[in-house]
Amino acid sequence: MYILGISCYYHDSAACLIKDGKILAAAEEERFSRKKHDNDFPSKAIKFCLNSQNITGNNLDHVIFYEKPIVRFDRILQTFVESFPHSFLYFYDTIPSWLNKKFRIKSTIRKEVGFKKDILFVDHHTSHAASTFFCSPFDEAAILTVDGVGEWATASLSRGKGNKIFRLKDLNFPNSLGLFYATLTAFLGFKVNNDEYKVMGLASYGKPTYMKKFGRLLKIFPDGSIELNLKYFNFEQGRQMWSKEMEKLLGQPRKLDDKINQRHQNIAATLQKITEDVYFKMANHLYELTKSKNLCVAGGVALNSVANGKLFDKTPFKNIFVQPASGDSGGAMGAALYAWHQIQNKKRKFPLQHAYWGPQFSQKEILKFLHKNKIKYKKLSRKQLLKIVAKSINEDKIVGWFQNAMEWGPRALGNRSILANPINPKMRDIVNDKIKHREDFRPFAGTVLQEDVNKYFEVPEKNHRSPFMLFVFKVKPEARKLIPAITHVDKTCRIQTISREQNPLYYDLIKEFKKITGVSVVLNTSFNLKGEPIVCTPEEAYNNFIKTPMDYLVLGNFLISK
Repeated sequence: MYILGISCYYHDSAACLIKDGKILAAAEEERFSRKKHDNDFPSKAIKFCLNSQNITGNNLDHVIFYEKPIVRFDRILQTFVESFPHSFLYFYDTIPSWLNKKFRIKSTIRKEVGFKKDILFVDHHTSHAASTFFCSPFDEAAILTVDGVGEWATASLSRGKGNKIFRLKDLNFPNSLGLFYATLTAFLGFKVNNDEYKVMGLASYGKPTYMKKFGRLLKIFPDGSIELNLKYFNFEQGRQMWSKEMEKLLGQPRKLDDKINQRHQNIAATLQKITEDVYFKMANHLYELTKSKNLCVAGGVALNSVANGKLFDKTPFKNIFVQPASGDSGGAMGAALYAWHQIQNKKRKFPLQHAYWGPQFSQKEILKFLHKNKIKYKKLSRKQLLKIVAKSINEDKIVGWFQNAMEWGPRALGNRSILANPINPKMRDIVNDKIKHREDFRPFAGTVLQEDVNKYFEVPEKNHRSPFMLFVFKVKPEARKLIPAITHVDKTCRIQTISREQNPLYYDLIKEFKKITGVSVVLNTSFNLKGEPIVCTPEEAYNNFIKTPMDYLVLGNFLISK
């Protein structure tokens, strides 16, 4: 039984194909369209999914959409009526997309997918819950989903058991932790649904000195529910998310090109502190409702890896699973898995061991690209490749690393990565400035051999697994001098653990680096330039390579240098 899950029209459109409950392919539309956070109908992602199995829409048994558009529109319409005339401009901006796209989702699916049977719909937060629980290794778990807003829900507390999810409690619009974070992200001069992780990184440079003033923005209740003071927010009514009252309270908002100062850093730090307080209260309340030792998390707020790392200390949960594509893109996977388990009532048999579900290119295809463009290269054996690249990283060369299937979700996990030396304290600034062309306060993640994670990081358990780079932990004091390039200003690092079973080539590369240096960690950042999605094809990887001072590009077994 083939099932196709689709998410689109808000941000990070995506498609996911499963067969008999097992994932076959999944990808975000942005990787094909090259529009970052592309929200359009994911025609190209769907085409990839179907082509990967040599099938068409006629072979599909079900197509399922990740939310219920009519229910969402009901919320928008009700908000418009209650806020009129202040909400007119917002409604004026919004209604064309509903008339031209969102109300026509069924006809669009039939046309673009070639699917003639009934189309299924599942609500937004159930898609999020399914995306994390049905992929998890747990037979039963508490499930927490937190984002901006779905139809009405902005957060949900659920319990999963076997092949069923039971919704326990919702927090509803306009009270939203995700929209609260997004509003302050915009206030600080960053892009909503794009730059929230920048604010998370910036927070480490400040102190939460605005707690008293932030207390006017929202009430926080013991169960983690919140009530926003809407006099400070404008996302219901206008094109700007905050009101003039917020400017009176917090000062002038930062413009895009304004230099970041201590006030901005302190606002970011306060925002992170408030977010964590609410997040932990929600999780603790969920524990009281379920008494489960296992927690599954999804939704855009679940990409806050700093908060995720603290869940182990701030809650009673012992085992925590976070979906690698926790934002809206993950809804496509969740919808497909929901159709298989909860609608078809099929047993679970698929824990998510890795996130390599995107396009891949054979050595023959890569060679064809190199010859067509008359690009000089060296073809290396696997052993030669590992030795040369590990040695180059040790010599402070920066390497574009393009291998096998592209990652699912926003993190590069060793197949579409830029790799560098974590030992050189200058490497963070070099990669930020010369390669990524991004803000100097942005930290880098580290990939560490699974068996050595305890050597470098203060993880909650021996051999802690973090394959999807969604947890931040303290770097051990004795390790900070060993890996300064990935040790953030607050002595933490976002980590990816890697085992040979997950990714044999990437694991063996770090193993080779360890033989040379004694350090079993590399600096890993996504293979993309500022404002672009992660590269998908050899051509995109090469174009990124020639635009930067990157030293080497590895495409499969082919080494390209300048």
